[in-house]
Amino acid sequence: MFKTKLKSAGFSMLEMLIALLVLSIGLLGVATLQIRGQQFNQVGYLRTQATFLASDIMERIRVNSDNLGNNGTGEEGGYAYPDDSTFTAQGPTPETACSANNERDCACDNGQCFPHLDKAQPPAFPELTPNLRNYDLTNWFLLVRETLPEGQARIVWSAASSQYEITLQWTNIIDRGDDSEPEQQQWILQL
Repeated sequence: MFKTKLKSAGFSMLEMLIALLVLSIGLLGVATLQIRGQQFNQVGYLRTQATFLASDIMERIRVNSDNLGNNGTGEEGGYAYPDDSTFTAQGPTPETACSANNERDCACDNGQCFPHLDKAQPPAFPELTPNLRNYDLTNWFLLVRETLPEGQARIVWSAASSQYEITLQWTNIIDRGDDSEPEQQQWILQL
């Protein structure tokens, strides 16, 4: 008896399944890398936005404060907010749209806002005089909330060193499911 060798051409079913499994694992790895890359990209974007926000409030403080940082109030650290140095998402005045019924906030939107009251000649109705500090802080805290996920901030004045400490914090989007610490960045503005 002669034995005939059968030559098989192509792949067997088992080889095909193993190749499919290896390919699937590779594609899952690539997808995971893409997702993590997007997450890290978003974290970098939020850190950049926080830097822009801090730069914005530092410029407002520089432009609208005298060299003591007191915004003409007679108290050092006029832009420090909130008073108890805790984090907050709310500015000093409620946000309201500029309308005919809201002349106080509209005055700042229309360029008629003043850094401080003139002590020598106070206005007839000081409660209606727009305060640039409150306007700046209210709008800035609104930007913080709109830009950063669960964004909060604090501005602390140090009289000993004549500097502001500006700290922003927000939810870390990568570890959102965990009870992890929020992401924080801090800047120092020396006057």
